[in-house]
Amino acid sequence: MNLAISRRRPTMTIKKGFVGILVANRAQRKHVLNQYLSYNAAGVKLISFTPSSIDWKRRTVVGLHRVKGRWSIGRFPLPQVVYNRCYGSDPLLIERLEATIGGDHYFNHINQLNKLDIYNKLNRWLAPNLPETIPYEEADVMSMLERHMEIYFKPLFGCMGKGVYRAEMNPSGDIRVGQHYFAPKTVTSDHVFFQEHMKKLVSSNPYIVQKGIPIRQIDGQVFDIRALVQKNEQGLWSVTNLVSRIAYKGSFNTSIFVKTCLSQEILKKLYPPDKVQAIMTSIYDVSLRTAEIIEMETDYHLGEFSVDVALDSDAHPWIIELNGKPQKDLYRGIPNRSVVYQRPIQYARYLCGKPSL
Repeated sequence: MNLAISRRRPTMTIKKGFVGILVANRAQRKHVLNQYLSYNAAGVKLISFTPSSIDWKRRTVVGLHRVKGRWSIGRFPLPQVVYNRCYGSDPLLIERLEATIGGDHYFNHINQLNKLDIYNKLNRWLAPNLPETIPYEEADVMSMLERHMEIYFKPLFGCMGKGVYRAEMNPSGDIRVGQHYFAPKTVTSDHVFFQEHMKKLVSSNPYIVQKGIPIRQIDGQVFDIRALVQKNEQGLWSVTNLVSRIAYKGSFNTSIFVKTCLSQEILKKLYPPDKVQAIMTSIYDVSLRTAEIIEMETDYHLGEFSVDVALDSDAHPWIIELNGKPQKDLYRGIPNRSVVYQRPIQYARYLCGKPSL
């Protein structure tokens, strides 16, 4: 890709808005931008840029864009609206961008969500849909395990199932500890050994401990239901779709999946039509309620996030966790996936039309 930086003074008058997609590094610019350009029904001017490309003194960025069918790099004014696709939160970057373009014009600025904080915020309103979750403290682990017989250890800021461990106590008192798979890597009846073992696995990282759910399976494989919740062109929350990831046989980690499909396809194989509709409606309701609570209880400015739900043997939906940077690649092959990419740009255009606060 032969690209040259335009040295002309940046000037831009765009009626429909100017939106920048913030990515972690230059290697990501083309891949990410291309996804959204393909579905830019909002007609805004789109560029992708990195944090290091910002010139704070001149209030400009060096960004990638597509003009007359060709990829080009140019220097632009700071976009009217920034859509963050970098994972993690840089407080200084957030502060400077919000001070320059306005916090209401910079969305998904925080997308690495604190699992315990989210649980505590939601638990006030959605307790029946949340498995008990506590901060990892050695003194509390055994009582949690004895109470639920199955618990999960998760990094406070983890993603993609990394660093997640499962502990199960059987009726004889043996404790089985595994990672990614139900088959244990460690089996012990010694509680002290178990505690020491978990301390080594967790190390000094902040963790939570979560009650295990007897997850409904299909053909002996665990699946989840991911509700993609996005703001639309009117700035209102909506559920774009429900997609399921089917884990490998013997695995509890749906982040390592065999395939993805619309959740309705799986549910139809497990339940009668009226039950399928009831399950989907309940997940839509819980997901939209989650969005309302997050907006009400935090200072996060999210334009999209996903809610990972597991069904138990009674088809009751349990919120397992939220993801502030929904993985878009898993929608490959999913029917009508265009809306997944359209919504954030439609929301960005909506923000372009609002005065910065």
